[in-house]
Amino acid sequence: MGLSERLENLSSPGNSGSDLKKLNTPEDWRSRMDIDDRKGGYVVSPAAPVGQTQDAEAILESFDLNPKHWEITSVRRGKWQKYDGEYLESLRINIVPAAIAYGDELDAEKLIDEVKKWRPERGIKQGIGTGAYVVVPSDQQIGKKTSEGGSQQSIDRILHLTESAVNRYETLQKAGLSIGTIVLALPGDHVEGNVSQGGRLQGLAASDLGLTEQVRVARRLLMAQIKALAPLAERLIVPVVNGNHDEVTRQVAADPADGWNVEIASAVQDACAENPALKHVEFRYPSSGHQTLTVDICGSMLGLFHGHQMRDPMKYISGQAAGQTALGNADVWVSGHFHNFKCMDIGHRFWIQAPTTDPGSEWFRDRAGMSSKPGLLTFTMGGDFDPRENINVIPVRL
Repeated sequence: MGLSERLENLSSPGNSGSDLKKLNTPEDWRSRMDIDDRKGGYVVSPAAPVGQTQDAEAILESFDLNPKHWEITSVRRGKWQKYDGEYLESLRINIVPAAIAYGDELDAEKLIDEVKKWRPERGIKQGIGTGAYVVVPSDQQIGKKTSEGGSQQSIDRILHLTESAVNRYETLQKAGLSIGTIVLALPGDHVEGNVSQGGRLQGLAASDLGLTEQVRVARRLLMAQIKALAPLAERLIVPVVNGNHDEVTRQVAADPADGWNVEIASAVQDACAENPALKHVEFRYPSSGHQTLTVDICGSMLGLFHGHQMRDPMKYISGQAAGQTALGNADVWVSGHFHNFKCMDIGHRFWIQAPTTDPGSEWFRDRAGMSSKPGLLTFTMGGDFDPRENINVIPVRL
């Protein structure tokens, strides 16, 4: 005990301070918080004299809730008279996680209604030419939650990267590159899902959105990406394959061509079909029984596969080539799954592994001592382009 503490103890007469009379706050308006991380809930602010109540965001912060992570759905105000005649008031603030509020407004029919009304901004210069600009938002895993953030951070990250991809395209266009086609390639793991790691990802520790919420949010984000890219070129192609997180079930043998990534894209395709301004948007899917896809992009064959099928890309692709599959005959291969950027010449052909756009993996970091660096892969191909000459990974800067 220090000298100042001894002096305080010696000089104090004993138990000090006045008792405060209770304010007779009604039970319903006593300060408290009742929040479910997934569904939301409410907070009730401390009682204060009328006119001196904090605003809703300040009240959330007083309960250690970040206003950016929560959507206020309603505010209810209570007012009562104290024993001495003074009036007090309190606020009950009902909230839901911001990402859920974002997704709950959407289902397939609402998406169609919204797209019908959409028109591209005026003054956008549409690219023409013989080559293609490829954008690869891989392993988005909507609904995934880590110590680095959750769905709200993923939404912000994906929208920011989409805007940067548009800026990158405009830079290439100004440089005089011959680009008339844009490819929005979806190599899988669009949502976090509920089957990976034996179903353990359904818990709140790993996911902050339920499966149907993940799908709704993913639809909205894909529609935002299409709206951003479609006005820029004569043709927008959206090739789609499923990843391991996109699997619907592992309890029975299921068609690998039928998964959440395909479901998300097909719902957006239905919406795009309702708007003439999006008639140049084409969707491509694997045929039944297949989990890979090969598409002719401006005279060059693009092979798309998630990557969970392989350990060694050279061995996997060589096997496909030996079997003379459509994937084995591609000129450029794009995969994801491993969450980090790699590329490699395979003879005169080329393989690219896309980085992730998700919030990271604590499990991998603890296991390997490293973490993946998120980003968005873009490159050019087809026409006169060598796919190596304009490769760019857009970093996350949020």
